Amino acid sequence: MKALKIIVIILVVILAIVLIPPLFMPSEMYIEETQTLTAQPEVVWEQVNCLENWEAWDLWHQDTNIVGHYEGPACGEGAKNVWTYKNRDDGGSQTIVESRPYEYIRTLLDFQQMGTAQSEFFFEPVDEGTKVTWNLRSEGGYPIMRWVNTLLVKPGVTKSYKEGLANLNELTVNMKPVAKYSTGEIMLKEVEPMNGLAVRAATDMEGMGAAMGASFGAIMAHINKNNLQMAGPPRAVWYKWDGQNFEFDNVIPIAAKAKGDGEIKSIETYGGNAIHTTHMGSYESTHHSWEALEKYMKANNFEPGGDPFEVYITDPQMEPDQSKWITELYWPVK
Repeated sequence: MKALKIIVIILVVILAIVLIPPLFMPSEMYIEETQTLTAQPEVVWEQVNCLENWEAWDLWHQDTNIVGHYEGPACGEGAKNVWTYKNRDDGGSQTIVESRPYEYIRTLLDFQQMGTAQSEFFFEPVDEGTKVTWNLRSEGGYPIMRWVNTLLVKPGVTKSYKEGLANLNELTVNMKPVAKYSTGEIMLKEVEPMNGLAVRAATDMEGMGAAMGASFGAIMAHINKNNLQMAGPPRAVWYKWDGQNFEFDNVIPIAAKAKGDGEIKSIETYGGNAIHTTHMGSYESTHHSWEALEKYMKANNFEPGGDPFEVYITDPQMEPDQSKWITELYWPVK
């Protein structure tokens, strides 16, 4: 009996050690790290807003037991990183759920059986560059997860955040500033068809500028040679885009239908309903506005009704400041 009594006392003490301290531990684990980075907010924000960029600075990607892939858009809201472990039968995901240019990003982390967490980034311009605050919030289940969070997760994540932001500073310190952009109001518009001349092009990202320049140059030469009248700014109609390869028509509207010549085709542009927005900024940043259009389409139960197209309002040769370039974006819907 004496031995049994001792065993019971030991078990009670162990249970007390396991159960009582977590009563005084916070139910929410909160971690925050703040550092001042040398680069400007738009440069730093871009490296966080595109999840694939994290591979260059986030310590989590150094874990060789992780196998990951990306889903959704490359950047901004909806961008998602999904992973599994080579040595464990589980995984998780991180999704950008809110993104405001150059000032804020929020992500949702799903650790499957381990629960969920939310992470935030705040980007504040300061004289020295950008003050970046990176935090993490998660609920700790009583009692085990409170012990795990306090003894294991919090110290590890704190170290990871410190080193991650230091890596981000080293990565961005010599990067050129990203031209700022804005996305205007999104609305449904009825588009009138127009006569036009088009040249089809297929290229990768590196050859995009040269392909467009050659195509529009050929069309303008044809217009001048045949005394035709332009009826609007140039545009591009996108048939294929996968981040690497692109296929599109370069189009210049004309006042009256006219014959083409060789690769220059006579066409009628799209007419009908389209969701529309005005993008202000560099051509490289238009993907942000396209992603906003796609999100609007899904939220309002529209379906694609044709090939999306861009209308280039600003002539880059007349306005060198890319942040002032205006591009009208249209996505036909039904």
